[in-house]
Amino acid sequence: MSIIKIALTGGIACGKSKVSQILSNLGLDIISLDKLAQKIVKPNTIELKELIKHFGDDILNTNTSLNRSILRKILLEKKSNQKLIEAILHPRILIRMENEIRKLKAKLVVVEVPLLAEKNLTHLFNRAIIINCNKEQQLKRLINRDNIDTNEAKNMVSTQFSHALRLKLREKLPTDIIENNLEITDLTHKTNQLYKKLINL
Repeated sequence: MSIIKIALTGGIACGKSKVSQILSNLGLDIISLDKLAQKIVKPNTIELKELIKHFGDDILNTNTSLNRSILRKILLEKKSNQKLIEAILHPRILIRMENEIRKLKAKLVVVEVPLLAEKNLTHLFNRAIIINCNKEQQLKRLINRDNIDTNEAKNMVSTQFSHALRLKLREKLPTDIIENNLEITDLTHKTNQLYKKLINL
């Protein structure tokens, strides 16, 4: 029987990583596409060299690692930059994801996919989990997490689908939704309930 692939998605700073951590602590296998992305742009990788070719050495820190905040600003500057960066990184990230999944012996795997809806990746998965939070909470968490100002936070949020658009995932995949607007104890309880459902699929 093939492994059940569950995509964990949601708006930026809505709590995807926290839910991943809780599910991991409960024993589920978790793959984070953001972490895979970090691996493929380490110093001397082909992917980082391609980014340097297009955007110059200014995207590097003094230790030759990628300066993510600079790359993020470049990405947000114009649509063509975003498309180019994604064309370089996304196909390779998905190849890494499939390789990681093949190594697993589990019944199911949860993959943290921030842009599941935006990049139309539903065909790669059997189910989806959407983590949602209200706009006020989202901006507050993003500003605190990334140490950025309100305008930059709003720009980052604007590059993603709205919750209403993300909900259209339900037309393509069986989908569970967790609202994360309260304390961590509430999120933990909801995630525990979801875990019980998932292990009985």
